[in-house]
Amino acid sequence: MRRRYLVWLVMALVFSHCKTPEESILGTFVLDVEAGCEVCPERGPWRMIFDDQSPSANLGSYAFDFSDGGQHEGLYELVYLESSVMLVLYPETGSAEHFGLIGSTLQTEYEVGQNNIREKCNGLLNCVWRRDGDG
Repeated sequence: MRRRYLVWLVMALVFSHCKTPEESILGTFVLDVEAGCEVCPERGPWRMIFDDQSPSANLGSYAFDFSDGGQHEGLYELVYLESSVMLVLYPETGSAEHFGLIGSTLQTEYEVGQNNIREKCNGLLNCVWRRDGDG
């Protein structure tokens, strides 16, 4: 009986720290320029912000800021596939550089972790955005 309680307690502690992708993506993430490929700052956003406040119960809001001053924002959803989760973006506003994205659907290859978001930039490395402790 005591062993069963101990096993249950350990499992509860382990699983209580696991977050769903919907919970993990909420917050602000900043590009780690020390990680990944040299093209990460030019190719991806400098900062990503995700929250769950939107008119739709199924979609959250996002905002991407780029190092060149560009930005786009809109709604996002997480789509569950057989062995992965895809982040899909629906841009609604954007700066001149990203104006063509408005009204489109962007299927990303971002991997959402507990404290970071990753995107492959070559066969070995990933661009990494780390959770911003201030945001």
